[in-house]
Amino acid sequence: MVFFSKPRSQMSDSHHCEDKRRKLAAITICITGAAGRIAYSLIQSLAKGDVFGHEQLLVLHLLDIEQSKEAMEGVAMEIEDMASHVVDKCVVTTSMKEALSGADVAVLIASVPHLPGMERKDLLKANVRIFRETGETLEKFGKRSIKVLVVANPSNTNALVCMEYAPSIPRQQFTGLSMLDHNRTLAQLAPKIGATTDEVTNVVVWGNHSATMYPDISHAIVHKIDEVVRPAADLVSKEWARDTMIKIVRTRYAEIMQRRGMTTMSTGKAIADHLKYWTRGTPVGQFVSMAVPSDGSYGIAKGVFYSLPVQVNKHGDIKVVADLKVDEFSREMIDNSYTELMNEAKEALSLAEVL
Repeated sequence: MVFFSKPRSQMSDSHHCEDKRRKLAAITICITGAAGRIAYSLIQSLAKGDVFGHEQLLVLHLLDIEQSKEAMEGVAMEIEDMASHVVDKCVVTTSMKEALSGADVAVLIASVPHLPGMERKDLLKANVRIFRETGETLEKFGKRSIKVLVVANPSNTNALVCMEYAPSIPRQQFTGLSMLDHNRTLAQLAPKIGATTDEVTNVVVWGNHSATMYPDISHAIVHKIDEVVRPAADLVSKEWARDTMIKIVRTRYAEIMQRRGMTTMSTGKAIADHLKYWTRGTPVGQFVSMAVPSDGSYGIAKGVFYSLPVQVNKHGDIKVVADLKVDEFSREMIDNSYTELMNEAKEALSLAEVL
C-alpha cells in the first residue's frame, strides 16, 4: 500500500535543490522489521539525507508482520510529518514480494528474538526459515543489482542462508553488519589515547557477530591535526588492548540490555554508517569492518560470511584488505571465531534443507 507519494513540485524547499535532485533518480530502500525500534532509529538518518546524500531521492518500502501493520502505518505517518526533502514515497506492506520488488537496497532487520526458555537450536531454526524465504523471494522478484545488508542476529549466518537461496544475485551483493562492534571499538579506543573517534581509523572487527568476535587495534592509526600520524597500538598497553578492550566490546550488548532492555540508537547509527560506506565509498587509505563472503584471505574459506577489513570504491564495489600482518595472538582469535562460525553455518544450512 502506498502510504504517501509526493508530487515532484513539492519535493524541495528551493528551486536550486530541486534541480540538483532531479539529476538523481530515486532509489528504493526496503526495510524489514519496519515497525521496530532499530528501523525507527535508522529511518531518521535516511530521511535527513545523512546516508545517501541530500541530493538523492528515496522510496521507502516498509515491511513487517500483519500484527505490526498499524504500528508500521504510524511510522509512515511520522516519516510524512518529517517533511523530508529526500523521501519521495513510502510504501507500507506485509508482503515480502511487494517490499523487495524493485528495491535497490534491502536492510533485513526482522528476526525471531531470543525468548526466555528458547533453545539455541530452536532460535536458529526459526531465523533460518525467515532468511531462506527472504532469499527465495529475492531470487524470484529482486533486482540482480540489489545490495542486501543483514542486521538480524545471528547476522553472519543469516546472511549466508539468504545468499545461498538467491544464487543468481552476485555474492558480493550480500553483507552482514559488524559496524556496530567497529564503532564500539572506536568509542573505547579514542578517549583512551586522547583522540576523537574521527581521528582514529583502521580498527578491525574480525569474525562472527558473537562472543568470539575479535576487535583489533593493531592496525589502527591516529591522525591528529598538526601531529605525526601514529599507530594507536603504541599509545596503549598490550594488556588493555588484549584484555580490557576486547571484553568491553564483546559484552557491551549484554551490558546495555541489562540496563535498558534494547539497543536502538547505536544499531541504527551503525547501519547508516555501513550503508554510507557501501554506497559512497571509504576514504582513501582507510578501511572499515564488514561481514562479507570471504575471498579466501586470512585462511577463511571462500564464501564463508566473516567480518573482515574492507575498502569500498565510489561504485560500491567491496574489496577485502588482504595484506595485513597477523601476529600469533590475532591468529588465535581469528581462528577461534572461524571455528565457531563454520559450525554454526553448517548447522544452519542443514536446517534450511529440511524446512
